[in-house]
Amino acid sequence: MQKIEKFLKRYGIYILIIFCFSLGLLSLKFKNATLDDDFYLLETSIMTEALSRGEWIGQYATGVHGFLFKLPVALIFLVTGPSLAIATVWNIMLGCILLYLFYKLLTKYFGNTLYALAGTILLFTNFQYILHLPTYMREFPVVLSLLLFMYLIVSKRSSWLIGLSLLLVLDAKESVFFMILPGFLLYILISEWTGFRIKDIWRYIKIYFQTFIPTLIYLLLMLFTSIIPLNTVIFTVIPGVTQGGVEYQLQHFEVGAATQSIVRLKTPEAVTIQQIIPIEEETESTVQKILGVVMGYVGKILYPRSFSFLSIPKIIFFPALFTSILIFKNAIKKKENILIALILIMWSFIGVFVFRQSFDRYLFPITPIIFFFYLIFLKDIVKNKKKYIWIVVISSILAFVGLIFEADYVYIKLVLNILIIIGYIIYYLLHKKYSTSYMYLSCLVGALTFAVAGYYFFSLGQLRQYINFGRDYEVKEVISYFEEDEIIMLNDTGWDLLPGIYRGNRKYSPEWKWALKDWVPRKKHLKMFEDMNTYPMDGESIEEDRMFVDYYNIEKVGIVASSLKKFTFKNQERLEEYLNTDWLELTDTIPLKNKTLYIFKVIR
Repeated sequence: MQKIEKFLKRYGIYILIIFCFSLGLLSLKFKNATLDDDFYLLETSIMTEALSRGEWIGQYATGVHGFLFKLPVALIFLVTGPSLAIATVWNIMLGCILLYLFYKLLTKYFGNTLYALAGTILLFTNFQYILHLPTYMREFPVVLSLLLFMYLIVSKRSSWLIGLSLLLVLDAKESVFFMILPGFLLYILISEWTGFRIKDIWRYIKIYFQTFIPTLIYLLLMLFTSIIPLNTVIFTVIPGVTQGGVEYQLQHFEVGAATQSIVRLKTPEAVTIQQIIPIEEETESTVQKILGVVMGYVGKILYPRSFSFLSIPKIIFFPALFTSILIFKNAIKKKENILIALILIMWSFIGVFVFRQSFDRYLFPITPIIFFFYLIFLKDIVKNKKKYIWIVVISSILAFVGLIFEADYVYIKLVLNILIIIGYIIYYLLHKKYSTSYMYLSCLVGALTFAVAGYYFFSLGQLRQYINFGRDYEVKEVISYFEEDEIIMLNDTGWDLLPGIYRGNRKYSPEWKWALKDWVPRKKHLKMFEDMNTYPMDGESIEEDRMFVDYYNIEKVGIVASSLKKFTFKNQERLEEYLNTDWLELTDTIPLKNKTLYIFKVIR
């Protein structure tokens, strides 16, 4: 046993990273466009197009979702051309790097590489980590940036370096920057507090300035020059810069929007907190209204698309949260700035998550900090019998109550929670006798969350899509049946923007969703490529499709129809109408994997 522990302490992290990288490369076999990664691929391909013409990327729509982490991929595309697979390999590499950085952070704090390995295993096996491994999304860049930010705090580095890492967080995902900002601002004040004297106040200002000057310069360059590509989302939180941006953000904080059950939107039979604790609107008093609002947010916490096996299970999240609450007072007293910083950042993020419209994927960036406090729960809280038992009991109750709102797989989730609770009990009984029993508990939790991710990939995720319809729905084969210069319209099988990206489409507005106010100097200098030869079939009827075809001079229309009854593609039900129109002529019928491509020539 000691030999195994010694081996894991020395080589465990490297084995984990090799396994992660291998799993990521294996996943390329069944890679499918998912979530928003085709949006990011489009932005990267625009970078490549601008650079290939000898232009800087600043005036184009290359910063809509950040640009620093996309730039290396854009440079590679200069040689290879746009490829979702290549972009995914870059994402896999970032995923491996962030695992190692988390391991180093935990090692620096706990001073024990086996604890660090246990925490890293928990992160690697997390559902959202596995979900985003074979993608080209912003999640890994922002988690990597946030881990670097945390590592510099733990290492007690200068305010300038911490400020640069904070800038990386802003570029990687602006919403995460603003979610952690209140907690970090408060941390600086608490950690530097010496009083209200003029000298002290000046020192606070100096530290704030040193920390945020990189971000301020970045924003000013973005707003007034073309050096930094425009990200309009950042300016939706700053009044007077974008049209309707601030109003858009405020809508997400409205009680109704923030507390709705995302599951219920897709599964109407899912239970809500209002159904369990109904309040009669006609006789509603002020107290009842307040109670209704409070219960709405309680529901938000308990709903399955907040804290669950699709993000962080309640039976793991609540022990971490309660641990942070229990140790905060002592951390203040002993001036343990590392703990104060991570606690306030976590609370700040969770607070915004709860009070803003959000769901499971938005929780992923803070996952490493949650696992940090989960390790403290296993390491320190277990030594206090009363606290440990109360945390396990309350967390168990909240986890079981949360099952009321589940719409499917309820019994499986019940069993998963019971297994972890049994693990907590066994761990408490054995932790004194077996000093490394926390590793076994972490492996149990990791195995369960990894199993959930694996089941999802097979039943609903990318693996299922590959089994049903091939890699990327065979998009490259589909577009090969059209001439490169033909203007076409296709229905969406799930590939979204991919056909257009691979056919050279680069039309994308830098003022994505929100236009800048007229006073912003760079507004008149923004550019957009006009290359567009591939259009989606977005009309609500075949008559609207015909108007669309005429307006854009579309030459051919392609409809991909699924041959699987359980899975259908958008607008494939219009096939019969298209076959009977007098303005289209069917020219080709191409059998593909569990689907058929019908190609129509437009008659004019």
